[in-house]
Amino acid sequence: MKKIKVSYIWGHPNYKELLIPKIIKTFFNFEIIWTKPSESDLLFVGPYKKFGKIIKKITNKYSFFQSQFFLNFDRGLSLRKEKPITVFYSRENNRKDYEKADFSITSDFNYENDPLYIRIPVWKDYCDWSEIGLEKSPINTLNAQRFGEHYSLKKLMEPIGTEILKKKARICCFFSKLYFPRVEHINLLKKHFQVSEYGPAFDNQIKSHNHSNFFKKKVMEDFTINYCPENEIFPGWYTEKIPDAFLGKNIPLTWADTNISNDFNNNCFINLNSFNSDELDNLFTELQSNEYLSKFLKEPLLIKNINLEKEIKFCETILKKFI
Repeated sequence: MKKIKVSYIWGHPNYKELLIPKIIKTFFNFEIIWTKPSESDLLFVGPYKKFGKIIKKITNKYSFFQSQFFLNFDRGLSLRKEKPITVFYSRENNRKDYEKADFSITSDFNYENDPLYIRIPVWKDYCDWSEIGLEKSPINTLNAQRFGEHYSLKKLMEPIGTEILKKKARICCFFSKLYFPRVEHINLLKKHFQVSEYGPAFDNQIKSHNHSNFFKKKVMEDFTINYCPENEIFPGWYTEKIPDAFLGKNIPLTWADTNISNDFNNNCFINLNSFNSDELDNLFTELQSNEYLSKFLKEPLLIKNINLEKEIKFCETILKKFI
């Protein structure tokens, strides 16, 4: 088995469980040796650099800090003659050039068909790919530690079913922070429903979603609708919000970019961004009708088979010098 030294800085806390490292290990038969950047062959760079926003402002203002010397120093590579291959791998709403690297991975659509870039939507990293050979991640990693399980591709391709209409409770939501327009939507929803609120935004005893002492999937069993807006509107930025609701047997009531049909079937969720503000009151009245809700329950969230062909090809490009 070939060996490759890999490092990941400023990245996702469960970076070893993300798709690309798993594909390298499984489909290219590499033993990954996790090490520090100064010893790595392959360096993943994330967006969570300490004081990152402040440093970004400084580097944009002073050209010296944009130099290759400063970049290498910042990443712990200044003493290396031969630099590792670098990959910017973000699970936040960042552009591909947020950090300078040889390759980039974000959630943006690849409009330019850039061979050095690939789009991996956040939710795709949270799927269980064990059926095609990738090792299943522990339950206490990635999104499963808050939702209660990794996403089943089979379940994502099955309708929710009309059984959920027998539930008495209607709407729940889970938030760490109340960004715009969450408060506005919740206040309007409360004119029509009792809204059950969970998470650090409503309970200061909860440190974070990962330390809430409940699984979202379990809580959702009592509800029909999950109000689950994205925290930002941007093409391609579709996270765990809708799959969580769908697999929790709730109708997703979201607020997202309207290109979301690229990933998910529009016919099984409600996107508030598709409505004018003066239409929302009427919409929320309709949500009280089982007849209205039933039309969202007969179709799957995924209407096309998803695979890892592009991701595997992308890894092959990254690993070209090592294969």
